[in-house]
Amino acid sequence: MNDILGIPITGLMIALLILLSLCLLSVAWVAWRRPVIFKLGTRNIPRRKAQTVLIVVGLMLSTMIISAALGTGDTVNYSMTSDIYTNLGQVDELVVASHEPEVTTVLTSEDVLPSDSLERVDRAAAAIPEIDGVMPLLDARVPVINHGAQLAEPDVVLSGIDSSRLDAFGGLKATDGTAIDFAGLDEDSVVVSERLSGEIDAIAGDTVTIYVDDVAHEVTVAAVAEDSWLSGVRRAGGGGLEFSGLAMPLEAMQELIGQPGAITSIAISNDGTVRDSLDHNDTVSTALRDALSGEGYGVSELKQDRVDAGEKIATTLTTIFIVLGLFSVASGVLLIVLIFTMLASERRSEMGMERAVGAHRRQLVQQFVAEGSGYAILAGIVGAALGVAATFGIAAGLKAIVGDYVPVEPHVEPKSMVVAYSLGAVITFASVVISSWKISRINIVAAIRDMPDYVSPKRKKSTFVWATLFTLLGGFMTLSGSSSSEVMLFTNGMCILPFGIALFLRFFGVPSRPVFTAVGLWIVTFWLMPESTFESLFGTYDIGIESFFTGGIFLVLGATIVIVQNNDILLKGVSLAGNLLRGKLPAVRTAVAYPGAAVGRTGMTIAMFSLIIFSLVMMATMNANSQESALGDTANAGWEVRADTRSSYANTIGDIEATLQANGVDTSGVNAIGTLTNPSEFNSDLRVGDRPDDDDAGEWKQYTVFGMDTAFIENSELTFQGRANGYDTDEAILQALATNPNLAVLDTWGVESDDLAGDPDAFILTDVSDDDKTFEPRSVELMDPRTGQPHTVKVIGVIDSTIGSLHGFYMHQDTVDAIYGETSTTSYVLSLDDKDSADAFAKDVEAALLTNGVQGVSIADELKEMQKQEAGFTYIIEGFMALGLFVGVAAVGVIAFRSVVERRQQIGMLRAMGWRRELISFSFVAESAFIVGIGLLTGTALGLQLSNKLVQSGEFGEAYDKFVIPWPVLLVILGSTFAAALLMTWIPSRQAARIAPAEALRYE
Repeated sequence: MNDILGIPITGLMIALLILLSLCLLSVAWVAWRRPVIFKLGTRNIPRRKAQTVLIVVGLMLSTMIISAALGTGDTVNYSMTSDIYTNLGQVDELVVASHEPEVTTVLTSEDVLPSDSLERVDRAAAAIPEIDGVMPLLDARVPVINHGAQLAEPDVVLSGIDSSRLDAFGGLKATDGTAIDFAGLDEDSVVVSERLSGEIDAIAGDTVTIYVDDVAHEVTVAAVAEDSWLSGVRRAGGGGLEFSGLAMPLEAMQELIGQPGAITSIAISNDGTVRDSLDHNDTVSTALRDALSGEGYGVSELKQDRVDAGEKIATTLTTIFIVLGLFSVASGVLLIVLIFTMLASERRSEMGMERAVGAHRRQLVQQFVAEGSGYAILAGIVGAALGVAATFGIAAGLKAIVGDYVPVEPHVEPKSMVVAYSLGAVITFASVVISSWKISRINIVAAIRDMPDYVSPKRKKSTFVWATLFTLLGGFMTLSGSSSSEVMLFTNGMCILPFGIALFLRFFGVPSRPVFTAVGLWIVTFWLMPESTFESLFGTYDIGIESFFTGGIFLVLGATIVIVQNNDILLKGVSLAGNLLRGKLPAVRTAVAYPGAAVGRTGMTIAMFSLIIFSLVMMATMNANSQESALGDTANAGWEVRADTRSSYANTIGDIEATLQANGVDTSGVNAIGTLTNPSEFNSDLRVGDRPDDDDAGEWKQYTVFGMDTAFIENSELTFQGRANGYDTDEAILQALATNPNLAVLDTWGVESDDLAGDPDAFILTDVSDDDKTFEPRSVELMDPRTGQPHTVKVIGVIDSTIGSLHGFYMHQDTVDAIYGETSTTSYVLSLDDKDSADAFAKDVEAALLTNGVQGVSIADELKEMQKQEAGFTYIIEGFMALGLFVGVAAVGVIAFRSVVERRQQIGMLRAMGWRRELISFSFVAESAFIVGIGLLTGTALGLQLSNKLVQSGEFGEAYDKFVIPWPVLLVILGSTFAAALLMTWIPSRQAARIAPAEALRYE
């Protein structure tokens, strides 16, 4: 992995190592110049081993989260790129027929090159020393049947290879690693890829049937080869499997298809190993383009494009994990502050005596920094190691979801672990310094007597200073964000500014409760107000994933402020509920007294649980609503079965209904048939029209284009979430598409969006957003692949996002024919009376038309499989975020263990007054139950409210207005968290109950 959030990982590692070195040097300076202070700090680490272990566990969680996120990025990057290198081997570039010198998407090229193409490329390659191999290839798409096993694949790549040039590309290897004697194959023999061998159960010696232009050819399987480009296996840029394959000698294949001398592409091998050869990619591709310029050739940087795509996916996933992991990191920071606040509370008398004998505040800070650094060093090591373990767990989950498409192997780069360890240690060190500075501000007399600090009623200048700073900062951010439409600046400013106003009011004597309660309510209201209200008050802003994090932080902050400022009301309610417990009433009242006395500690603990639960509830709820939307009644656009085939085969099919009947398929349950075609099978070249000459939109981009026949348009259940002006209804758009040429619609992936990441090579219709209900008709130019000339169409609609079966750029078939002249693939879509029979009918269609290369698909099952993979990935993210629950549980354990030490004398007094052991234990558990329960309820309520806002705002399209709450998942999350937190409290509570009264009263 090369970068994190756009920052080069090497540079980040160097910067963090410098910061870590400064932190360690400052500790070393304290040890050298202040040895007594250093020893006073570090001596506490081994004194209570159990509590030290608990503190280390709490501190290491931030490092673990960071380490797991980076390790996951490394795993995806390694898996993606390794699969690409394995598939392509020594194939670095491809020369194909094209009007553009740069070709971005090549899986199979069936356009036959001119007869002298190989000679031209050989001459060009001879002048480029970085090239060490040139090989002609001939690709054809064929159905393959193994009659012996009664298995077939309708669409397979048959690749013809020049055996005389194969050695420069590493040759073909059998699955056991031995070399295959490709040059010695008979004319009627083929080498089958491992993937195809598994699909049709074919092994060496078997006879299989290949259909070329409806003519059957029996061939013998000579060997089973590793999956590679040369054995016909084709993978897309992200690593997904597109085609299985088989290979045969070039001359034998030319004779088989009846085209002597034909080739469809020329593979180029650069000097170097499979990976090192990419170092020459720019030099080779540029030189080839220059040498072949203007001759109808294009050069595809095949390997570089796929490696870049794999790294891009890895970077995107890492960004997702890091951003979502920030909730747990933030909770970890709160835990660090809480730990050292409690340590200071426990050692308050000791600190007071140190100050009394002449120690300065900075020396108290140094003492805590020395102790905290010891914890941080240990915690960083443990956290990084556990992060690696979590990476292996996440990799196992990814393998279960996408292992059939991409081999997933756990892999962790040393640089990533250095970054994780350094970042975790620096965060811990900074948190320790800040919390130490805060707790060093003690009243010496009050500390020695272990009494609360005296709070002066006089106005403090510091309050006025902070009020001024918050007001200026919040006002500046609000105005800057408003003027620049930067949502982060605006929303953060609108949440910071109230704190400045509140501090001014406090400075002039206004009571704390109403002031800060108002601030908390404002923040919660601001983030949860309906989108329409927000836009009417503040205008329109583009909200990205980063706003999810900041919004969650501020929402939890606002809710916590309201709770803390009014906790006496909540505590009274709990105390009244204690009346129902009769004999437990004293324990309940004692339990609620401590949270009220330690407001800061209570607030931080509630905030920790709220943050984590908020993020988990949000993810689980949005995932449930996404699944509900994707699998809704409109998702398949009214069609149940799709039959895909190459257009050349479609011409032999003719009338598909009559062909099916002729092959024994009962079509009486079919009530409509439509047709979709793709002129280039994968992506076509598009660009935005009506653009300034210097606009980047003038660049040709890639997108999938489809042609629709009139039957498809008339029988589809199409809805549009965005309509061009002049088309007020969905019916108006459909009628225009059916009757007017040069009109088009596209899916939401083709318009501007706030999604986390997008493919920079993919076409985007600028000035039209997925949030726009209406827009001006937009011109789009499509390239004629025969002449390279543009053809203009008008986009008049954006397909509703709830229609999950349609992805691409759609026009009438007549318009596609006029632009492209021919099509590559054809898809027949069928509407059935019995929708539940779609899977069985799809299999009947495929069996009947197998020799025509038809693949039958149940659209509903395809959508379910797609959603299953997306949901599975989301579950992995939820599992990753659930690691943060350990922060909350660890916090409860830390609080409980420290409370036992802190209240030792109080426990002794209660025991001396006659409290039974179980009453002492119950008091601790009840206290934790109150704090944890409030945190869980707050996080759940905020997560559900924000999720509901996003759903109702049209995030899932106009047709979807149902809000789904995944109660089973949420109850498991909440119940397990609550139980684990109480267990962590019960253990120290039993310890507290066993304290002897005399021993506790003598404790100092």
